Amino acid sequence: MNINGRYRTNYATLTSSYNIADRYQQAMLNVSGNIVAHAGGVLFGAEQGQTMVLVYAPDAAGAKVNNVAGLSINKAGYAVIPYVTPYRLNDVTLDPQNMSTRVELEESSQRIAPFAGAIAKVDFNTKKGYAIYIHTRTKDGGHLPFAAQVTNQDQQVVGMVAQGSMIYLRSPLSKDHLQVHWGENNTVQCHIDYDISQQLKIKQQDAIVTEAICQ
Repeated sequence: MNINGRYRTNYATLTSSYNIADRYQQAMLNVSGNIVAHAGGVLFGAEQGQTMVLVYAPDAAGAKVNNVAGLSINKAGYAVIPYVTPYRLNDVTLDPQNMSTRVELEESSQRIAPFAGAIAKVDFNTKKGYAIYIHTRTKDGGHLPFAAQVTNQDQQVVGMVAQGSMIYLRSPLSKDHLQVHWGENNTVQCHIDYDISQQLKIKQQDAIVTEAICQ
């Protein structure tokens, strides 16, 4: 009688076998994989290929790497794809389903054409913070222009105005001073001060919805 098994993790592939006959029994366990040393540390992978891709998505732990069954981004933000085709464009895609709701992928797919035998690196940009929806109006009750740019108090672009005068942004701050810009050269602007600290005390939510007047 022969019994064989195989189990793949993010860090190694385990294979086992158990053989039994009239006069003997035999059990075997094999561990295989790869070790990739890179600028961000050391990464253990389940399989070894000639041409590989190192994926980096900061704060995106748990995101699935669709290229390999069972592979996901680790706590340090890395994963290694063991097999890709050299000299051809390879699609690298991430699924954010198991990520923290406090993190957002700015893109979920990238393409790369590595050299044969290389370990190519692909970086995915992420945003970390609260997902905030602000229902807003101008001080005279009107809607803000669609696609108007939203910046924070450090003049960084953090969002834009969507349909229905709704602003969406992701920010690590529970309160902030925002500016909304539109018109030629974004010279027209109004200001919003939001504060969601009380809502956060009541319940930890995937998304916060609030209201504000843009003055």
